Amino acid sequence: MKNNKKLIALIVVIVAALIGLVAFIMSDSGESTTTMTPTGQMVNFSGADLREEKDGKLIWALSAEKIEYDPKTKAVVMTNLKGTYNQNNVVTQLTAPHGTLTGNHKSLDLDGGVNASNSDGDTFTSDAIHVDNNKQELQSKGAFIYKGKNTIITGDKVTANVALQQLKVEGNAKLTKCE
Repeated sequence: MKNNKKLIALIVVIVAALIGLVAFIMSDSGESTTTMTPTGQMVNFSGADLREEKDGKLIWALSAEKIEYDPKTKAVVMTNLKGTYNQNNVVTQLTAPHGTLTGNHKSLDLDGGVNASNSDGDTFTSDAIHVDNNKQELQSKGAFIYKGKNTIITGDKVTANVALQQLKVEGNAKLTKCE
């Protein structure tokens, strides 16, 4: 009988610790998780988002179909993610099949084919990008295609602000005017 009480108490403590861990991870968004399952060393959950706000204004937000949190590295691995960035009154939407957010939320690496579009109607595609959340800029890890209202820009690598308004192209840069 005493062993059952100890086992129940241990289970309650483990569940409370996991709930506290997920609440800590999600403290930026104020969202709660709908499902969580500890598997090995990773914590899996869905139905949540991560966000940063400054002075009541959304800076960036990320949501994903599946999120895995590594308690050791504090990295957050996302599957089928969607991101929103606000900069200079321009909203940019990003999608990617896979992404990894560092534990301090300062950088995000997206791969598997990244697509972005902003509220000005510009689009951007690349196989993989790195987003610096502090500098509010993205950098392609390879070739990219940017389509603006009257231009198409391609190259080997680009660094741009998250609003896709300022681009610095490196290697085989090509600008095509469209009408």
